[in-house]
Amino acid sequence: MDANWQTEVKTLLSQSRIGFLATQGELGPETSMAPYAIHHGKILLHLSKLARHTTNIETNPSIGVMICTPETMEDSPLALPRLSLQGEVTPVKDAQLEAVRQTYLKAIPDAEPLFGFGDFCLFEFTPSHVYWVGGFGSARNISLEKWHSIFHLDA
Repeated sequence: MDANWQTEVKTLLSQSRIGFLATQGELGPETSMAPYAIHHGKILLHLSKLARHTTNIETNPSIGVMICTPETMEDSPLALPRLSLQGEVTPVKDAQLEAVRQTYLKAIPDAEPLFGFGDFCLFEFTPSHVYWVGGFGSARNISLEKWHSIFHLDA
């Protein structure tokens, strides 16, 4: 795999702050969106316990996350670069909470007041499968080792 896809993934992650979540609800699959940040290759989600996706995650922590390049009128929506990830969500442990909170707020500064609300909780999504679509004819599975290399981490 050439290094070009890594640059494209980094570009996508720098352009988009919203992830689309696929969770398993009581009646079947449900989708929603949430702001995210990246911390050591994990996707941070700051979610309200009042939201359906949080209830779904607490019942079944296996979810999908889609991160897509923001649409413009100049680009074909069929060719937008995107990441599709599968994995598990867990609450951030108390010992990591402050460092993770700072990482999240650096990416989503408007979320600061929400940290004062008792119903919000920080979760981390740990990918187990990563699939990259870079546009027409450019799609591939990304190993976890390669995923972590984007962030200069050991897998």
